[in-house]
Amino acid sequence: MIVSLLARAAHTNKMLIVLYALLCFASLSILWSVTEGISGPYKVTDPGVAKAVFWRQVIWIAAGWVALLVAARVPLNLLEESSPFIFLGAVLLLLMVLMFAPEVAGSRRWFALGPIRLQPSEPAKVAMLLVLARMFGRSDSSGRQLLPVAGSLVLAMVPMVLVLREPDLGTSLVFVAIWLGLVFWFGLSWVVLLSVGSPLLSAVLSFYSERIVDSPWPWGIYLLVLLLALYVGRFRVMESFFLVLANIGSGIGTSVLWAGLKPYQQARILSFFQPELFRYETGYQAIQSKIAIGSGGLFGTSYLQGTQKGLAFLPERHTDFIFSVVGEELGFVGAMLLLGLFMAIILKGLAIARAARKPFNSHLAIGVVTYFTFHVLVNISITTGLLPVTGLPLPFMSYGGSNFLISSFMLGLLVNIGSRSFET
Repeated sequence: MIVSLLARAAHTNKMLIVLYALLCFASLSILWSVTEGISGPYKVTDPGVAKAVFWRQVIWIAAGWVALLVAARVPLNLLEESSPFIFLGAVLLLLMVLMFAPEVAGSRRWFALGPIRLQPSEPAKVAMLLVLARMFGRSDSSGRQLLPVAGSLVLAMVPMVLVLREPDLGTSLVFVAIWLGLVFWFGLSWVVLLSVGSPLLSAVLSFYSERIVDSPWPWGIYLLVLLLALYVGRFRVMESFFLVLANIGSGIGTSVLWAGLKPYQQARILSFFQPELFRYETGYQAIQSKIAIGSGGLFGTSYLQGTQKGLAFLPERHTDFIFSVVGEELGFVGAMLLLGLFMAIILKGLAIARAARKPFNSHLAIGVVTYFTFHVLVNISITTGLLPVTGLPLPFMSYGGSNFLISSFMLGLLVNIGSRSFET
């Protein structure tokens, strides 16, 4: 039995490392294209993105392999026991970046260490995941569930609020996603999950009613459907009362939240719903991204020959919108192959989480899976116009050191857990 488990773990680990290597190769290939001019009738030699971006990514990938190997070998017991201190250190770094980091374009997100910029919100994701996996792993999911869930929510809110203050809305949502993934894996009842999810939907529909269509009916119809669902589901009176109260409160609270957003954040959200009104402003990125992906067709415009990329119509093509370059130059087939690599990592991660016998290891694995799933879904949804622009990178593909190192470390944790599935 143990030999079979070890053989399966070794196969899983090899598969993850091969997938990682393929994504590293894909990143360098696309970044080389982004930093090259296009030939032909356009004769554009300046791509608008310096070749140094490619060479810096080579360095980050080399460092990423080191991060992966370290995470794959570090004793998980050591991470579990030291997670409170790691979390405290991450929170202190987030506080320091708010107080001492230079302001760039209205945000305080990075420490400059010579030519290197450190983004503390990235290691904070790992720190929060470790401490929450420790909390859920040591709690009894069959007993009182609300106490550890409430405690975990308080912990998750600390880095989320600090990152939101930078401000960085996209990254702050990653903390929420990881928390929700862990709560679901912990075994919280669907009633409680509905209590968490339905107020979020209420807030979205309330905003849509007030800011987009200027009519109360979308939100009103939702509340009527909610009341009907509570009646059919035979919820208790007190549960129904507090759930409806939470939905109404979140719907009304959207006005307060809206007033607290920065003007550029408000514009990004509005441009998602009405991009044609912001085609030369905040809606420009989403429109150009959809043009790039759409022009790729089935097999793409061919490598190095993307005009949206080469003529610099597509902004942030080496970071947040790198998937648009894949869609333009490699087409639907290339985009699906790239998504297949991410899907394989996610499915392997789920298998590792299910096989892990130790609760801490299992929760840690599902947190890593949630991290990758959220980043990939949100980034691709942004590039295809399904979500507002929030500035989340595509793991292993987008240019940038902090996220690449943390994503590599996260994958290394999966490799580590997969090799210890027999531990209890």
